Amino acid sequence: MHAHSFSPESAGIRRLFVLGLAAVSTLVGTWEMHRLLSARGTTVPEGVLLVLFALCFGWIALSFWTAVAGFLQLAVSKRLPGLRWPTAEESTTRLTSRTSVVMPVHNEDPASVFANVQATYESVEATGQLDAFDFYILSDSTRPEAWIAEELAWADLCRRVGGQGRIFYRRRTDNTGKKAGNLQDFCERWGRHYDFTIVLDADSLMDGRTLVTMARLMELNPRAGILQAPPLNVGRSTLFARLQQFAGRVYGPVVAAGAAAWQLGESNYWGHNAIIRTEAFIQHCGLPVLPGQQPFGGHILSHDFVEAALMRRAGYTVWLVTELGGSFEQPPPSLLDYAQRDRRWCQGNLQHLSLVAAGGLHPISRGHFLMGVMSYAASPLWLLFLMSGLIAGLYDGWLSFSNPHLLEDLGPEALAFDTTGAVRLFSVSMAMLFAPKCFGLLLALASSQDSALMGGRIRLVLSVLLESVLATLMAPVMMLFQSHFVFGTLLGYKVTWSSQQRDDADLPWSEAARRHAAHTTVGVVLAAVAFFLSPGLLLWLSPVVAGLLLSIPLSVFTSRASLGIWLERRGLLVIPEETEPPRVLERAQEVAEEHALEPVKDAVDHVISDAKAHALHLALLESQPSPAAVPMALASARRKLLGDNVEPLSPPEKTAVLMDAHTLTEARERRLTLAVS
Repeated sequence: MHAHSFSPESAGIRRLFVLGLAAVSTLVGTWEMHRLLSARGTTVPEGVLLVLFALCFGWIALSFWTAVAGFLQLAVSKRLPGLRWPTAEESTTRLTSRTSVVMPVHNEDPASVFANVQATYESVEATGQLDAFDFYILSDSTRPEAWIAEELAWADLCRRVGGQGRIFYRRRTDNTGKKAGNLQDFCERWGRHYDFTIVLDADSLMDGRTLVTMARLMELNPRAGILQAPPLNVGRSTLFARLQQFAGRVYGPVVAAGAAAWQLGESNYWGHNAIIRTEAFIQHCGLPVLPGQQPFGGHILSHDFVEAALMRRAGYTVWLVTELGGSFEQPPPSLLDYAQRDRRWCQGNLQHLSLVAAGGLHPISRGHFLMGVMSYAASPLWLLFLMSGLIAGLYDGWLSFSNPHLLEDLGPEALAFDTTGAVRLFSVSMAMLFAPKCFGLLLALASSQDSALMGGRIRLVLSVLLESVLATLMAPVMMLFQSHFVFGTLLGYKVTWSSQQRDDADLPWSEAARRHAAHTTVGVVLAAVAFFLSPGLLLWLSPVVAGLLLSIPLSVFTSRASLGIWLERRGLLVIPEETEPPRVLERAQEVAEEHALEPVKDAVDHVISDAKAHALHLALLESQPSPAAVPMALASARRKLLGDNVEPLSPPEKTAVLMDAHTLTEARERRLTLAVS
């Protein structure tokens, strides 16, 4: 069997369509903006305004034409050229390859993590292809309580599903390189035992049929290096999360299909819910340590873009396979949690600026780096565009005030601002901005099954309107957040690596007021300046001003699960995966409820006092040799633990004890002796 070759000609035609039309649209829009601004002659602030407009409008144009390509791709329902799919007969044969399914975790809730692992494992088992897969939980957890809870959850999982010898657990003591380093460690230890590796996130959940299909596609396409299955947001109840889930389900496929349609075998990789060719990944995707200090130097944070570029440089293709379903993850529960995640992603994407000119990369890979940068740079550019417009207005006002006869000298043409042209340009910009939503809505309405599962056509339209209004109000808040992240990164701010907030939790008013005070202040100042220049200008800026002024209550109310559930019961912001949930989603929820874990309050005390935890932990220490405990921390811990007056241990002391089998055994024997006496 021969894999279909990747055709540069077909890729070139598609890219000419999307990138060419985006470039033409940008030129036309910029020329129209120049015409509007040059009626009185172009001032320096207006010149800056024009440059910023060109950059921002170009980003909108690229997104619009990508959405057009996605809409057309989904409307014709044809598979992309260049990737060979299995025939009906091939789909029923046994897999000949070996695939590892790896889930890196870092201080996560083990009940949720292992419920997802069990549901995925059982789903693969149901396909009859379980012999082709092994599962690895790769822990980078630094909290002792999380570490011990993971060990216990792993042992319970293996017992429940009979997963001994097929589900493995490993904890790293050295977190070098963060998630990328975690995966590198796996590849060095066990990677060469497997043809392919499926990478999951701590909140990932995948249908077994999807995993089998991904492995089969890799078998049939020997030059495919990475296949990315677009994950769908599910599983959260807050209003903010429901907005993300609804948008991802209705508009997301349009954007993903559009990107896949013009990128073809030079697509990107999102770091999870994807399958990689293990040997090629080991040979070609080792990450460099960038020169200099953070935020631009050091270990690469957003490793996925770089790994995709290196895989393509080695001659392998990278595909975004939008036809693959059964791929799920969870959205952040609130606006502030979303922003916290964005801060880390922002620094990681800006890091890629130093890699754009790296040798041997495909032009599309360089484009991915630049698009990643632009996804965050767009916010400060829009902010600067807004500020430049206000400064230009103030500058024109000052010129008119200081020289009352200036307009008379310029002639009547300068007095007649082309309001119709301005409205036309604004309308076109907004239409292009909201086009992906409209395309997604049209496709959902055209599918009687999807629209019925989303509450019916009327509720579907109402849901789109509600999501659009709330997204418009939150957009200026995210603009300021991302601008702060970009400027902070440029000034040398370093992000910290922490686990994400995944559970629903109401945001306190005090926290919202603290985090959004600056946004509210900017809204007040912006409203005052706009009103001073012209009440009409304030009307034009009302969506931005309203979003900033309402940032505190907006953040609080969208964090409420009660509001999300209230809307769900009325059939709003509902997705098909809630109305008729896939079996793997139902099973993950069942396992999480049936096997809820008691929290480990004190890791050392639990390992010493509980015979099962003690035996399990010592067995894992023996099977996975780790560096010796820090001598000073261990000595201090022994003094506290084995002395006459037991004192509480600090986190470093707990870690030192948990890494030393001798101390744990001695402490347990001492406790048993004291209990008997």
